[in-house]
Amino acid sequence: MRLSGLGAGRALLAAVATLLLALPAPTAGASDSPAALDRAASTLQSELDAVGIPGGAVAVVSDGRVGATGVGGTGDGRTTTADTPFVIGSATKSFTALAVMQLVDAGRVDLDAPVRRYVPELELSPGEPVDAITVRHLLHHTSGLDDLAGGPLLASAADGTPLDTVAELDQARLVSAPGRHWRYANVNYVLAGLVVERASGLAYGDYVEQRIFEPLQMTDSHAAPTSTPADELSRGHRFWFGWPVATEPVRREATLAAGYLVSTAEDLGRYLAMLISGGVSADGTRVVSAEGLDLMLTPAADATLGPWADGQASSYAMGWFRGGPWGDDIVFHPGNTPDTTTLLLIAPAQGTAVATVVNAGHEMPVPGNPAITDRVTRNVAHAALDQPIVDLPSLQRFYLGFDIAAALLVGAAMMGVVRAVRAARRPRPSHRTRRWVGVVLRSLLAAALVLLPASSVGWGGLWTWAPDLAVVIALLAACLTLTAGLRLIELLRAIGGTPSPSPPPTPARDAATAAARS
Repeated sequence: MRLSGLGAGRALLAAVATLLLALPAPTAGASDSPAALDRAASTLQSELDAVGIPGGAVAVVSDGRVGATGVGGTGDGRTTTADTPFVIGSATKSFTALAVMQLVDAGRVDLDAPVRRYVPELELSPGEPVDAITVRHLLHHTSGLDDLAGGPLLASAADGTPLDTVAELDQARLVSAPGRHWRYANVNYVLAGLVVERASGLAYGDYVEQRIFEPLQMTDSHAAPTSTPADELSRGHRFWFGWPVATEPVRREATLAAGYLVSTAEDLGRYLAMLISGGVSADGTRVVSAEGLDLMLTPAADATLGPWADGQASSYAMGWFRGGPWGDDIVFHPGNTPDTTTLLLIAPAQGTAVATVVNAGHEMPVPGNPAITDRVTRNVAHAALDQPIVDLPSLQRFYLGFDIAAALLVGAAMMGVVRAVRAARRPRPSHRTRRWVGVVLRSLLAAALVLLPASSVGWGGLWTWAPDLAVVIALLAACLTLTAGLRLIELLRAIGGTPSPSPPPTPARDAATAAARS
């Protein structure tokens, strides 16, 4: 059954909440049913080996306990453990939604209040209904803001502050009326993080650490980018033409509330254990009300994950997706940074939850990209739930095609430069119209290549998320520009009557010429 309405979602969640509250509070330690963790860890190891990713970690909440383990290495000679910190990407959004819901419980936030009550700095393009956007719209991704709204800070994950990001919205236009349609946009959760700050009087990072991490004893989790020493954090990895290359993980203050919290598999297990226990931590501390948790997990809009979920229908609640490849009752949220991948998943009816983190990311924005790192974390969840794992698309085959295509295109572009150099030395007056057309077409194509990233993720974003693709596009644009310039020089010299250099006369050539004339 597909969840298509708020009423159906509330009915389902009410039943689920009843089930959750009847379950014993999970505690950290060895699982009474280690089979799920064993399956998950074995699958994680085999999938990482197949792709070439150095390491990851997984936690499974099962039979009322949390079990966690690490697999492989961090990329700098250390062994990955259950306590190795990772940047968890957009899984951060579930923490931000929880923080807002805690403040709703405390009477400090009204979900249906305009966002500008808390963030008066928010401005959009003149005439846009900025005052119609509510806190609820932010959490449901139904504000009408587009994922590209917000300029280079959001597009490239450049450094700055959340208010810098808000300032970039001053010319943004809504793609739909607030509350009308779902559209995933990181800026929604940047704004939600500011709502937390203004309503609580604490910086977002301090609030999460004090009100969520501490009560849940998530001792190895941090919010501020500088809180986790670099020698403790797992290295990240980005793929360069098929090879994972170690990098310093991206951590950004400007978009912290949307995607840059740091946590471990063990700590994420504690977090999921609290959620699966109806909002109560292992020591009996209530972290969020049962009503607040119910509301937070109630889907409000159909949401599409496309190929990520094999086209299966999904919906979005507050900081959580529902459905996808596992069915309507499953609650989950993936998290991607340029160099790490995360998946949090809760199966309430089974009393099971899974958290998986791996130290590589791959989201090259081209057709046919297998999103391989997301498939790895998906399969770990399938294994933990004792479901058949799915065949992974071949990253090697994808990159074989990409590398061959890139080599052919760049090689052809470079040959064009060589031919243009030769032509510029010996301009020919014939076929000028065709040559003018060639100059114009090459110039337009070079401009398109330059503007294509600028119109989406930006050059900084492309370099951050897909550096190998950025190199290929830059080389192609440079070669086309140089070729167009050289061809223009050839035309201008031909128009100006610059004579082509003639070979020096020789007796043999003079005799041959005389003979031909006679």
